[in-house]
Amino acid sequence: MLVEPPAPVELCRQFAYLSHLFGKEIEPMSFAAVHAARQASTQATPGQALLVVPYINVPEAEALIQSTLGAQTWGFPGKMVHLLKNKADFYQLLDTFHREAGTHALTDAFQIPDYRIAAVDALPNVALCLLREIEALYTQAGLAGRYPLGLFLRAAESEGNRGSCLVVEHARQIKVVQAGKIKEAKGGNQTASFAHWADALQSAQQRLVATMNTEKEDRVVISRYLDVMDSPGMSVVVIDGQAVSLGWNGQLQRVAGACGTACIGTSTYIPQTTALRHAQERYEERAAIFFPDVLRYTAARCGIPFNTLRGIANIDLMIPGAHEHYLRQQRKQAPALYLAECNPRWTNYTDAIMTVLGASRRVATIQNMRTAIQEGICTIDALPLPAQLDPAIVRECLVERDTELQQRGLRILCRMARNPMGLIYVGKRQQARQEMDQIIHALLQQKRSYVARA
Repeated sequence: MLVEPPAPVELCRQFAYLSHLFGKEIEPMSFAAVHAARQASTQATPGQALLVVPYINVPEAEALIQSTLGAQTWGFPGKMVHLLKNKADFYQLLDTFHREAGTHALTDAFQIPDYRIAAVDALPNVALCLLREIEALYTQAGLAGRYPLGLFLRAAESEGNRGSCLVVEHARQIKVVQAGKIKEAKGGNQTASFAHWADALQSAQQRLVATMNTEKEDRVVISRYLDVMDSPGMSVVVIDGQAVSLGWNGQLQRVAGACGTACIGTSTYIPQTTALRHAQERYEERAAIFFPDVLRYTAARCGIPFNTLRGIANIDLMIPGAHEHYLRQQRKQAPALYLAECNPRWTNYTDAIMTVLGASRRVATIQNMRTAIQEGICTIDALPLPAQLDPAIVRECLVERDTELQQRGLRILCRMARNPMGLIYVGKRQQARQEMDQIIHALLQQKRSYVARA
């Protein structure tokens, strides 16, 4: 693990925990230490190249690893990663992909929302123009006053929803809901209300600017707010010319105020309604063809032979709700899912799959990844712990209970020993959550008993 010294103490403790799980030593190494080890290895076994697996192989990381270590990187090449990751470039890529494909049942089944791209300085004016078009669209379809009027704003280089804002009408006010975490000095409160669209958009503009490096990238993607039933993701592994889907994954949501929800984790996709089950049946296999086609097209645009690629990528989809389904009918558009974004990197979900394989001492193959998914896997990004509990003690308890839980087809693995805590549930999610609740309750009881005796 590449970590510049000094490695934080808690990070070293987490590596010790993972070493215990995996049955092999995992330790932090600096660039200098890896470079020295590579030189020694080159002398002993000439011709072998060092392979580094970055979290995301952006051009800057690719250049740094190659220049500093003389190593190869695992993942899609940097220029391909940039094209897929950048929100503005990705939507423009999809537009071109659809135009060149023409009318086709497969490509027509996956669309992008109405959108505009603007420099952040011009955001309010461009957004107001798009709003007028959307209002006219809803009026013509008989949805005025029924379909919430709103825009979703994303900085082109935003990552994991950091650097995005939802601006939407709610209860006769314009709400600005900021996604991700911004320091108070830079972003202020996460939600604000306004009487006028111009004021709301100016506030959203200021919030986005606080997250952006405008000298590097100043564009913002402005897209129509959609009525969405659910937003599954799908990861694809590409190796030696083959692109294999890992199936749909689903976000675990909690209500985040009156205007939306927040993702608190990811799991194997389990449709919660009959309509969602039908959508999965209709679109999952088609998405497993469509997304690799997009990746092949992207590789060709970058001049990269597809059969040389090794990497992983995730695409986020949106399943239209009733209002959006009706609007598409009124616009004479065929039923379709919408494309939100592409993440050409490891996600919490795929990272969790690899952690489970390591903890169960299985080789990291596509078939074993699929098996882990079938067995049930769920990531919890941030489980709040009682303030009096030390996350490191909770992690120790998980180690002590691991053998017992495995006998019942469950595991609870620690991703991050902090508060809130990052976890991986293996097996039936509900049972694993109940076990975690019991562990926390038992540790609290021990803590109270200790305090009482003292």
